[in-house]
Amino acid sequence: MAANLRNNAFLSSLMFLLLIGSSYAITSSEMSTICDKTLNPSFCLKFLNTKFASPNLQALAKTTLDATQARATQTFKKLQSIIDGGVDPRSKLAYRSCLDEYESAIGNLEEAFEHLASGDGMGMNMKVSAALDGADTCLDDVKRLRSVDASVVNNSKAIKNLCGIALVISNMLPRN
Repeated sequence: MAANLRNNAFLSSLMFLLLIGSSYAITSSEMSTICDKTLNPSFCLKFLNTKFASPNLQALAKTTLDATQARATQTFKKLQSIIDGGVDPRSKLAYRSCLDEYESAIGNLEEAFEHLASGDGMGMNMKVSAALDGADTCLDDVKRLRSVDASVVNNSKAIKNLCGIALVISNMLPRN
């Protein structure tokens, strides 16, 4: 009889956890709703559909931040390589400015992770917005150059799109 009660308690607890967990799962309809609020819905849908089946909102935010930070770090390293490789003074100035923007963006994304972990959607939003501004400023800086490294431009555009997804998600998270 005691074993039967333990089994029933275990099954009841398991069912409760499954019900709670499933109530936070994100559907494909909700993914479409998220993507419709971004500047590039097709990029968003492609990104989300390749990454997720039906995650919860927190997992979706974390994975989006992971991808954003990976791109920002990759771009930072590319910018260092370009500067170290020797470019004309005007280009060096623009790429150096981008390097500074990406250094700040990486720091802002690290802080966005902290806000996400603490359940602070508004704090995450502010830090992701700052990271987006950094990528945008870099794009503005290099647009004036005659010869621009395509990977810096493409990564900066992707980072802006990923930040856009993270901003929409952060607006859906609880506010502290």
